[in-house]
Amino acid sequence: MDNLMAVVVGSAFGVAASPLPIVALLIILLTRRATFSSLVFLGSWVAGVAAAITIAISFAGRIKPPHGLDLESEGLVTLLFGVGLLVTAWISRRGRFRSEDPDAAPRWVAAVDGLSPLGGALLALSNAMTSPKNLALAISAGLAISQARLRQPGESMMAAVYVFIASTSILAPVVVYFLGGDASRAVLTRWKQVITARAAAIVEVTLFIFGIALALKGVYNLFG
Repeated sequence: MDNLMAVVVGSAFGVAASPLPIVALLIILLTRRATFSSLVFLGSWVAGVAAAITIAISFAGRIKPPHGLDLESEGLVTLLFGVGLLVTAWISRRGRFRSEDPDAAPRWVAAVDGLSPLGGALLALSNAMTSPKNLALAISAGLAISQARLRQPGESMMAAVYVFIASTSILAPVVVYFLGGDASRAVLTRWKQVITARAAAIVEVTLFIFGIALALKGVYNLFG
């Protein structure tokens, strides 16, 4: 159970460390339609994360180990996702340092400046469900939950823990905005500047950390 919790919580924190939706939300919170747009954004993110982990658990439960190969912990799948994250991080870092300005903010930062409420909702939903990092981490957590063979209440509880932790980075700015009112603008602006300046590095470090963790876990499950 402790190992299951570690995998679920660790994967969820990896999803929470997603600069694109965080920056998009901070931009939304600094606009005149912040109240409505931020709640729509938060709801879409939670829905996307919940859908991703639910599909992952369902998918994992249908995987049948090939005859003659022990995949009790789905080590091969975990290893492949870990390697995939490492390759993605390496490509991103290599491309960034080959550019003229390695410290420049990613292009998507400018793209999210004029988001409408609908655009923000679609961005949150799609990033939560289809981002390579978030998808890999959801599948990793889904595999762990499925392998634990919990009863339905326990499975639902673990999925809820995953969704809550993965949503903390989106929930926190919304809470600060609603509790702080106009005074929160300075805090949210400072957060936006810090995260924007380090967005690419945050993504790469997160990919490297969880890529190594998943790869090692996969190797251990296969050969340990």
